Amino acid sequence: MKRTIQVILFVFLVLMVFASAPALAQKSKASPLLTRLIEDARKEGTLDLTITSSQGEKGARELTDAFKRRFGLDIKMNFDLSGQESQKFNQAIAETKSKIPPTFDLLEGTAENVLLLKEAGGAELIDNWEPLLAEMAPEAHKVKDQVGPTVLSGYGFLRGTRSVVLLYNPKILPEQDIPRTWKEMGNPKYAGAFSVPPWVSHAVMGIMVYDKKEWLDIVRGWGRNKRDVLTYSAGVDRMLLGDLKFLYANDHYYYEQRARDANAPIEISYFEDITPSSEVMYVMRRGARHANAAKLFTLWATSSEANLLYEKYAFHPNLVLGTGPISKKTAQLLKARNIKQKGWFDNAQNLEMFLWLKSEEGRKYQQALAEAHRTGK
Repeated sequence: MKRTIQVILFVFLVLMVFASAPALAQKSKASPLLTRLIEDARKEGTLDLTITSSQGEKGARELTDAFKRRFGLDIKMNFDLSGQESQKFNQAIAETKSKIPPTFDLLEGTAENVLLLKEAGGAELIDNWEPLLAEMAPEAHKVKDQVGPTVLSGYGFLRGTRSVVLLYNPKILPEQDIPRTWKEMGNPKYAGAFSVPPWVSHAVMGIMVYDKKEWLDIVRGWGRNKRDVLTYSAGVDRMLLGDLKFLYANDHYYYEQRARDANAPIEISYFEDITPSSEVMYVMRRGARHANAAKLFTLWATSSEANLLYEKYAFHPNLVLGTGPISKKTAQLLKARNIKQKGWFDNAQNLEMFLWLKSEEGRKYQQALAEAHRTGK
């Protein structure tokens, strides 16, 4: 009996050693720069951050546990899954202007929101980010110019991409009858067929292709034809029930529904005139209370390891890395249909348009666009 117990204890100790081997091996191989960052993060003991709501509680736990395991950390991860990205970035800007300590060490959001926070002085430059990224996520370092667009280099770090697509119910709307362009959504034959969201952050991206006045008229056409104003999630639910024929939304809703039910009545298509795309990034707040843990997570979130977990739970692709099955399938669909995505950070001209939207003239244009979107007037 004693011999048996000794054997069991020996096997248990061996298993414990092997279980901790990855973290120990990683630590032993780490450069002095990364080793110091890990030790400083360990001393802080906490990280406060936002995580996309679609990741869910279970997915967020697996994500944060993978991060801690990767660096051998045992720190408290306070993650916020409530969404409300725009409100949180507006709050962060207000905190910066009022010199209030930041609520979160890290914020997750689109590159547009990251840029506005940076310009308000609320984003922190991550020093030595290039050698750290090369060591922590060499696959991301290979595409570092895309992981952090020039204007955000060292401040915002890509963790995924969002494409705005057309989702439709093939049981009530055959593929040959779907609108091929945003302009076609104003055709009277689509009256009452779709919903629009209560925001115009994606709709306004049409000015990258169309004249501003023409685009406003196009959006008025949607406003006249739309059946309801619904969030993307609510609109997808209504479409699955057959109450709506189609809507425009982020691409991850398609993969999410298909993962739940392979026979779900949902298909995906891409607008031929413009397929808007946004970078989803992490940005560290200036004055973050747990700055070292924040730096570590921000750079790790660019990795394939993190991307696979975002795909597993939130169904978010990363078309820059192209690691996971969703990213690969999305890239294949875009290539097969010869779709070229467009975003505010593609070139200087598009970025200038985005910055114009923040001018007095641009704000008035957005107000007019929101009214057209909602009422058709």
